[in-house]
Amino acid sequence: MNPRISVIVPVYNVQNYLERCIESVLNQTFKNFELILVNDGSTDNSLNICKRYKKDNRIKIISQKNKGLSAARNKGLELAQGEYVSFIDSDDFVEKDYLKLLFENINKYSTDIAMCEYFLTNEKGKKYSIVRFNEPKTILVLSGRETLKYSYEKNGTSNIVAWNKIYKKTMFNNIKYKEGSYFEDDQIAGQLFYTAKRVSFVHQPLYNYVQRSNSIMHSSWNLKKYKDSQSIFYDKIKFFKGKDLELYKLSIQQYKHWIIGNNIDTSTMKLLNLQKDYRHYFGIMTSDNPRLILEDILGFINIRMTYKLKKIVKQLLHLQD
Repeated sequence: MNPRISVIVPVYNVQNYLERCIESVLNQTFKNFELILVNDGSTDNSLNICKRYKKDNRIKIISQKNKGLSAARNKGLELAQGEYVSFIDSDDFVEKDYLKLLFENINKYSTDIAMCEYFLTNEKGKKYSIVRFNEPKTILVLSGRETLKYSYEKNGTSNIVAWNKIYKKTMFNNIKYKEGSYFEDDQIAGQLFYTAKRVSFVHQPLYNYVQRSNSIMHSSWNLKKYKDSQSIFYDKIKFFKGKDLELYKLSIQQYKHWIIGNNIDTSTMKLLNLQKDYRHYFGIMTSDNPRLILEDILGFINIRMTYKLKKIVKQLLHLQD
């Protein structure tokens, strides 16, 4: 019989965390799944750790040359036999009812995506914080579009990330992860949620997001990271232009906040044409809030000056607290 859920785990140089991740999947209370381990050219002991589990007939192991996280996820999708798919990062781990509760939720409410809250843990697996949804606890089901709007609010990460969710596999028939780029989750999230008719919420942390000091997300910024981040904003703006005016404006506003929210050095700013971009989108706002209007005017004049002013205001407010 085909598995109901395909769990896709991209693997790259995570020998210190991989066994914990795999065991957390194999110990699920929901049993009808396959686990696809995509070894993305690991140079440490990760592949050997995967091979220790090959006797379990629920596990598929595939190796490829190092192409990055997006390519590994896309390969997993090619191999997936389940009606639903779930992505788990190989340095993270999940609670024992992760698949069970998400599967029950997506079926109970007949949704395209079901998602849960998550723990922040240290590298040893100790939980120290819970990341909740922006969506209120009373909300159990929303349209994909309404869910997407919540991702533009502060701390909208739980909506954007690929993990902490199960999806109908058919959602990926025409949508794939952008290969060779940072921030691939954000790039695809808008398309997935805009395509989804219904999204359901498990207001309970079931996923453990491990905070590693040497992970890609915690590494220092460089020109490629800035370019890839800018490219994601461009993709979102282009996707919603002519499709959805509200989401188009939200995407532009988010991009402008990013521009004046980062202390980007002058040479990088010029390479990215950030001042030119800000002026191009001047006046396109999500509300007539006086603060937004003032910020927009200041950003039009000089984005670096606006960044410094915002920093000073934040410091003053912090002193008042």
